[in-house]
This record gives sequence, C-alpha cells and structure tokens, in this order.
Amino acid sequence: MTVDPNGPAPRSAGDPDAYPVLTVLMLMLGGFVLPFVGWLAGVVMLWTGRAWTVGEKWLGTLVWPAVVIVPASAPVFGVLIGPAGAPAWTIGVGLVLAAVAVLVVLPWTFVRLLRAGRR
Repeated sequence: MTVDPNGPAPRSAGDPDAYPVLTVLMLMLGGFVLPFVGWLAGVVMLWTGRAWTVGEKWLGTLVWPAVVIVPASAPVFGVLIGPAGAPAWTIGVGLVLAAVAVLVVLPWTFVRLLRAGRR
C-alpha cells in the first residue's frame, strides 16, 4: 500500500460522497432559495439515493413543508376560531413555531440525514 504525500484527493461534485451533502442542502435550503422547485429537486435526489431508509426519506420529504405550513396555520386557525380576526396570541404562536422550526427542526433533520447519507 502506498501513501499519497499530497494527502487525500479533493472531492468533486461528481464524487458519490458529495451526493448526500448536495441532496440534504437541496432539501433544507432549496425551498428557500428557489421556492418549491429547489425543495422538489431535493426530494427527487433523496428518493433516488440509496443511502437513506424509507423513514428517513419521508422525514426529508415532509420536514420543509411542515416548517412552512405549521407556523403559517396558527394565525389562520385563530381567524377561524376567533370572533373577529386573529387574536394576537395566535400570531405570537405562529412566530414562535416558525423560530423553533427553523432553528431546531431543520438543523436536526439536516444532521440526521447527513449522518445517514454518509453511512
């Protein structure tokens, strides 16, 4: 066995090890950069990849819509339930849910899928 004095070769975009990273980036950020189209590209990459289980594929597929829909639905439910317009607390709940989703749920999913993709 010979040792390369220059160290390991840098990874290129065509490298199979880069595929999980690109897939997870598309899933987590693609929907914000290119609404819907970026997320959809990430979902296609996720489901065609072999690195993830079916449960992880569903997690990756549903997390971005949940991050967008759940916080946005809190004021809508407040309007439907409340007497004349959304009570102020429903808007606050929506903002808190949005912050938790973006700061906790997305990074946790990102790390989980990335670790699973590198197995």
